[in-house]
Amino acid sequence: MKKRQLADDPSPSIGKLVARMAVRKALRTVPEIRFRTAYVLGFKLPELRDKQFFETALKNELACHFTNKGPRHFGPDFFYFLGRADRPKNRRRGADEASQLLEELDENQRMIGVSTPENPMTSQFKEIAEAIIEAPIESRFIKAALHIAHDIHICDKTAERLLSYTLSELTLAFRGNRPLNAALRFLEGLRGASTLAQQEQNGSADVRDLSQSHGYGKAKVWGLELAQDFRDLKAGTIQWSDVDRGILLRGDTGTGKTTFAKSLAKSCGAVLVECSLTKSQALGHLGDMLRGLNKAFKDARSKAPSILFFDEFDSIGNRETLSRHAPEYATQVINGVLDLMDGLESRESVVIVAACNRIDTIDSAFLRPGRLERVVELPLPDLEARKGIFTQHLQARLPDEDLQDVAELTDGWSGAKLEGLARECRRAARRSGKTLDSRLVRAVWMTKFDQVPAETLERSAVHEAGHVVAAFEMIGVVPTQAALRKYQPIDRSDDAGSGGHVMLPERNLGSRVQSDYLDEIAVLLAGQVAETLLLGEPSDGAGLARGSDLERATYLAACLIASSGLGRHLTFRSEISVPAIRRLIDSDRAFERDCDQILQSQKRRSTALLRTKKRQLRAISDSLLRSNILSAEQISEILISNQVR
Repeated sequence: MKKRQLADDPSPSIGKLVARMAVRKALRTVPEIRFRTAYVLGFKLPELRDKQFFETALKNELACHFTNKGPRHFGPDFFYFLGRADRPKNRRRGADEASQLLEELDENQRMIGVSTPENPMTSQFKEIAEAIIEAPIESRFIKAALHIAHDIHICDKTAERLLSYTLSELTLAFRGNRPLNAALRFLEGLRGASTLAQQEQNGSADVRDLSQSHGYGKAKVWGLELAQDFRDLKAGTIQWSDVDRGILLRGDTGTGKTTFAKSLAKSCGAVLVECSLTKSQALGHLGDMLRGLNKAFKDARSKAPSILFFDEFDSIGNRETLSRHAPEYATQVINGVLDLMDGLESRESVVIVAACNRIDTIDSAFLRPGRLERVVELPLPDLEARKGIFTQHLQARLPDEDLQDVAELTDGWSGAKLEGLARECRRAARRSGKTLDSRLVRAVWMTKFDQVPAETLERSAVHEAGHVVAAFEMIGVVPTQAALRKYQPIDRSDDAGSGGHVMLPERNLGSRVQSDYLDEIAVLLAGQVAETLLLGEPSDGAGLARGSDLERATYLAACLIASSGLGRHLTFRSEISVPAIRRLIDSDRAFERDCDQILQSQKRRSTALLRTKKRQLRAISDSLLRSNILSAEQISEILISNQVR
């Protein structure tokens, strides 16, 4: 049909015209259907809200060649699959659906079965359908429809932007003689209203802007840059190709990965679309899971600008390490998600944020450009971040000295645990009828912490002093901070047992040489060595837990031997992920002995050094016992003034 025929409708709305163009193109794949008096056709509806536009388009396109001689009805009848995907899995569906289909076919010579992404066609219908077509909307259809209906001319870039709206929204915006600029503002208003509604639904109306949040480290820096990119994109000063497509956040439980995603969405003025891979997998059947994932991607596209947040992304698997249990299932899931990510390239303003606890279980294909381009660690909050997080959730301001005490007490705590402590303080104030002040907060925290015994505190001070002196002498760096824990949690069930910490400045080494590995191992073992030299014997404080000195030193020794090419053998034994290294140590006794030899030799090296530095060790440990915390300037002054001349 010619353009003139498209415009014959006395009220050619944008939705009607675009749907008709899309349907016309789709029907070119089955031209014989137009001249048939009986057929069964499948149609994949791109958006349920646009049902009426596509139904009208199909009727117009398929009715235009019929006469009144043969058919019982003029034009096709429609059969929708709505609600079928939501039936309980234990219900037998085949017989019911087959029977219903037969009834529909008996009543209708020309039937079109219509599916949506949420409600796909049944397998029974696919068997009898003579063809299945889909009619994706193209930007050129929108350009042509605006020209025909309103004599409005738009550029390709504007047409691409309009693709993110439904036909219903476009029809509302370009109703009557509303000019282009006013219509675009109207669409922005619709999107803004949708964003607010989504935020209220997600409970994110009270979520803080990322700029007002505390902690998050480099992830916060990236998030604020992304928010600025979204503003620049809206202003037209940059293009979508200038914006990061996604990020992978790695963080322990309670570090605030979900809260970060909510704050990021708020800062970007975007809708947050959440998808839990664990919940999707719980749907059971592969098709059900992929439909759930497809719905999340579709929601993100339709609500753009949006942040598509995947929680528990490490549950998706890694094709290189798949076990024998259902490897085909996992491979299809991974490939399906990769295809969905790549499909976002055609739509603007959707950024993917994925969160995981372990990065070694993530398939490397997800980390390529255009997908999850950056990997950022979400650290546990530092001292200043703990102050901010506790104050934010306490909803009251404490004197600086008391706030400092809380922050020091909660060293190693996640944001979630700090929020829980603040909640208990507020509850105590409500129930006692007292003012939420320093005295009440102190009363609450004293029910959770015991004072560390003097003997244990002294041992911790000596231990941390060993790390400080070894780092200064072996690596040539002054720690940025050294601190003791003067209180310990009464409930030690999830406490690593560390009596303090030493923070070293980041070193940008690029590639490492053998001495870099050995120096770091020696520094990690120096705490235990210092205890032996000054107190006669070591404690178990260097081990017992993940992330301990001994665990980290063992990991470095294993990496040196297994994969660096810097050990006694050049053979590449393993990648450097923690699980892979652990498997190698557990399964190869000779490899375990090689690791132990390195640890023992570096312990002897550390002992030889610190035996000559006892004056510095005592000076640092005594200062820690007095002050509890030492800055880089204080540490440097103590080390220099106590050098043996």
